Formats: sequence, structure tokens, C-alpha cells
Amino acid sequence: MPEVYFITGANRGIGYAVVEELSKRSNVKIIATVRSIEKAENLISLKNKTGNVELVTLDVSSEESVDALDEQLQKVAPDGIDVYISNAAYVDCLYTVKDAPRRIWIDHYKTNVLGPILVYQVLYPYLVKKETRKIIFISSSSGSMGSYFPLSTSAYGQSKAALNYTGKELSSELQAENFTVISLHPGVVATEAAEEFKAKLNPDLVPLIEQMSITPAASAIKQLEIIDGLTKESTGKFFSYEGSEIPW
Repeated sequence: MPEVYFITGANRGIGYAVVEELSKRSNVKIIATVRSIEKAENLISLKNKTGNVELVTLDVSSEESVDALDEQLQKVAPDGIDVYISNAAYVDCLYTVKDAPRRIWIDHYKTNVLGPILVYQVLYPYLVKKETRKIIFISSSSGSMGSYFPLSTSAYGQSKAALNYTGKELSSELQAENFTVISLHPGVVATEAAEEFKAKLNPDLVPLIEQMSITPAASAIKQLEIIDGLTKESTGKFFSYEGSEIPW
């Protein structure tokens, strides 16, 4: 029976890179979510090439879309899911708390916090069918208060901190059922969203960000090394893609 991975936000950037890397493995099935399958040309091509990728429609910010997920999973994951990678996210940062409009707060919390929680609620019956039981919340070092960097990301950083809290809470709730739940910082990844982020930065900070940046493929490889190496003792922790622990 193949090991089944479920990953949200798989159409581009980090999500696509993780799916592509996983698709190279034998005896693996990847369920990749996209908001519109018709527009997911890269994933359709990968699915046709590898044969181990299934596409399902999901917008984590839409309650109606999340409600429609179970019907799709009954067809593509009848025997359960081993690993849930919550990757889909909304990023529109660099507002100060004073200047961030109401919609920015709502959109970040709806997509980055409530979305992963509601998807988890749908996935839970599928996760308990398997013994692996791994839940990975793709977070950000921006959500760490213990290593706070003095660059205001307002709603984005707050939403990732709330997602981290969710991971910590679930690690406690699910410990007796042998789940492993972690938050994972993917690194400063050179995606389209990152390019938009850099364009809004103080120019003095751009060289530093570029020096820290890694490619989506490099991030995916490192993230999967972390995920593969998780043990039950890993649960409730916040890891960086290169293996170190990040303070909450």
C-alpha cells in the first residue's frame, strides 16, 4: 500500500516543489490541492508524467470548498492519509499594525489559521486509518515571538504565530493517538510571492534577503528530510528547514 501525502496549495512555489520531489519516490501517492484544476498546468503535466499525483479542488479560505473536500477524498484516499502538509497560505505583509486594513487581518487569519484547522477536521478520519499520522504546518520564522526580527509583518506574522499555537495544541490533543504534529519554517524561499515582498522592502534590506534566499526545490528537499526523520519525540516542536529548532 502506498504512503499517501496530502498537501494544500500545491500549484506553485513551495507546494509544487514538494509535490514534484515526492513524485520521484516509489510507492508514494500525492494528493495535491489546487483552487482550479483547469489552471494547474504544471501539476497536470506532472500527474500525466508520474502517475502518482492526484488533483483535488480546494480553496482553504472557502468554507464551502472545505465542505466539498470529503466527497473527493472518499474517491482518492479510501484507505487513508499518512501525512498532511498544510502549505496553502496568504501573504500580503509589510503593513504596520497601525496601517493594516481590516481585510488584511481577516484574509490572513481565514487562510493561514482557520483554513488549516478546518481541513484538519476533514482529514482526521483519514489520518487515523494509517499508523504514520503526521501533521505538518508550514509556518514561518515570522511567527516566532522568541526569535522576533524587527520587521513588521503584522497580520502575516500574527497568523503564523496562531498557526504555531494550533500545532502545539494539536500535539497535546493527539499525543495519546500517536500523532506527530510540528510547525516547519521552509526558509526564505525565492517564490513569486517573495519577489513581490522584496519589491516593497526597504532597498537596504534586499541584499540581506537575497543572501538568505533558497530555491523552492532546495527548500522542498530539506523539508522532506525533516518530515521523513520525524519521531514521536518530535511532536509539538517548531523546526527550521535545516533541522534546528525555532523558539515559539
